[in-house]
Amino acid sequence: MRYFRYKNIDKNVNNALKEQYKTLTEDEKRTFRKEKRWRRFSTLVTLTVFISCITGGIFLLKSIPLPNFWLLEALAIVAKVIVGFILLIASGVLTAVLVTPLWKKVETFDIPIMKKEIFSKACKHLRDYYQLQEPYIITKCFEATDKNFQNHDVCIFVVEDELRITTDLIRGFLHGEKDLGCYAFKKEEITLLKRNGGNHLVAELRTDNTVFLLGYRAKGFIDNFFISKTVR
Repeated sequence: MRYFRYKNIDKNVNNALKEQYKTLTEDEKRTFRKEKRWRRFSTLVTLTVFISCITGGIFLLKSIPLPNFWLLEALAIVAKVIVGFILLIASGVLTAVLVTPLWKKVETFDIPIMKKEIFSKACKHLRDYYQLQEPYIITKCFEATDKNFQNHDVCIFVVEDELRITTDLIRGFLHGEKDLGCYAFKKEEITLLKRNGGNHLVAELRTDNTVFLLGYRAKGFIDNFFISKTVR
C-alpha cells in the first residue's frame, strides 16, 4: 500500500475554482454565496447547540452532591459516568433533531447541473495526477482509518496493477471539499469482505493497517475490475 498527494502549490483547486466561478451568471453566483453562508451558519449552529447541551449536562452532573461514605461515593461516581455517556448520546440526538431543518435549507440552494461541470473541470489536474480513468465507481466511504475520508464520496478505479481510492474528482468540489490524496493497493495486499453496516450492506476493504468501509457496490466493482482482472 502507498499514499501520495498532489503537491504542486502553483496550481491548486482553490485557484481553479476562483477562475471557474467567474463564469457563473449573477443569479448563480448569488445562489452559490447563499449556499455557502447557510452552510457556515448551519455548522456554527450545530456546534453551538451540541456544546451547549454538553455544557448543560456537565453542569447538571456537577450539581449532584456525592455521599460521604466511600462505597456510596464510588457508586455515585460510576453512576455519573454512565449518565454522562447517556447525556452525550442524547445531546447528539437532540442536536440532530434541532438542526435538521437548517441543513435541509442548505440543500435547497443548488447550482444547475450543467454548471456543476465547472467544478468538475477545476479538478482536471488532480484527475491527471492520480491517473483517474475508466472504469471507475463513485460510492460512499462510511468509515476509514484515515478519518479525512470518513463520510466522503470517493472514487475507486484501477491503474495497471493498483487499485486506487481518492475523493470524488469526477463531480468536483461543490461544497468546499479538498484534495484528500490517493491510496493505492496491490492485489495481494487487500482483503475484501461483505459486512452488515446496520440497515445496509457495506464492502470492507482491509490491509494490515488500513480499513475502508465502502458502499456495497464497491465490492462487485473491485471483484470484477481488480481482483479477477488479469494484468497483461
